[in-house]
Amino acid sequence: MIGSDRLHAKDADIAKAVAVQVEKSGYAIVEGVLDPSTCTLLVEEVDRVERDLKIELGKNDFEGFQTRRIFNLVSRGPRFRSVVINALVLDCVEGILGEGFLLSGTTSMHIGPGETSQLLHSDDGMVDLPRPHPPTMVTTMWALSDFYEENGATRFIPGSHLRPAIVPTPEEEAEILPAEMPAGSVLILNASLWHGGGPNTTAEDQRYGLSIQFVAGWCRQQQNLMLGTPREVVSSYPRKLQELIGYSMYRNVMGHVDREHPLTLLGEEVDPEMVWDKLKKKDG
Repeated sequence: MIGSDRLHAKDADIAKAVAVQVEKSGYAIVEGVLDPSTCTLLVEEVDRVERDLKIELGKNDFEGFQTRRIFNLVSRGPRFRSVVINALVLDCVEGILGEGFLLSGTTSMHIGPGETSQLLHSDDGMVDLPRPHPPTMVTTMWALSDFYEENGATRFIPGSHLRPAIVPTPEEEAEILPAEMPAGSVLILNASLWHGGGPNTTAEDQRYGLSIQFVAGWCRQQQNLMLGTPREVVSSYPRKLQELIGYSMYRNVMGHVDREHPLTLLGEEVDPEMVWDKLKKKDG
C-alpha cells in the first residue's frame, strides 16, 4: 500500500476525500477512527460473545474453517452499536450512497492462524444490475487489531468495481493488494470491488475485524435487522440507529406501515408527510 492511499480521521473534508477516492479506486483507508483502548474493549466484547453464544468455526471454505463470525452483532451489546453510528464513518457512507441509506449487516470476523485465503468476490453480487453501476452498497471493515499480510489482512484489487465481471480471472488476481492498516482504521469499500479475507500464515496471531455494511435506502438489507432484534431492545437504541435498522422511510414513501411511520411501532409519535401529501400541495 502506498502512502497517498491513506487518509486520517482528522483530515479536513474527510467525507469528500473518501467519496473521491472510492469513486476512483473503489476503496479508501481511514486511519485513527478508533483509539487503542476502544479497540481493546471491542476485542474483549467479541471474545465474550463468542464464549456466551458458543460461536463455532466456519463450516465452509468461503466463511473460513479457522474463522469465527458473529452475525447481527449490533444486537449483542452497546459498544457494537456505538461503532455503527460513528458520525465520521456515516458521513463518509452518505457521501457515497446519498441520504436515507440503511444498515445492511453487522458481523465480526475473527480470523485465526492457519486460515486460507477467501475467494475474491463482490458484496453486491446479488444485485442484478449490469456492472459497473452506481454504488448500491458500502462495506466498511474495521480493524480491531493490526491488519497485515501475514495475519489475514483483507485483500482487494483496486479499480475492480469498474470492471464488468463479479469475480476476477486468474490473471487479474496478480493485481491483489493487502489492506494493511493499524488497529483503529477503517477500510471503506464500494461493495462492487473484488475483495476477500487473506490467509493467516502466523503461528498464533488472531486477526479481529468488524464488517459493517450499508445499502442505499431503496435496496434490501442483507441481514433482516428489524425481525432479528426484539422491539423492546430496539426501543433502547439511539434514534439514528433505529432509523438505520429500518425504522425509517426513504423519500417519504418507502418503508411505511399502513401510511404510518415505522417508528410508531416503537411507541414514538411521528406524523410523516407522505410523498403524496407533497404532490398534492405542489399540484394544488
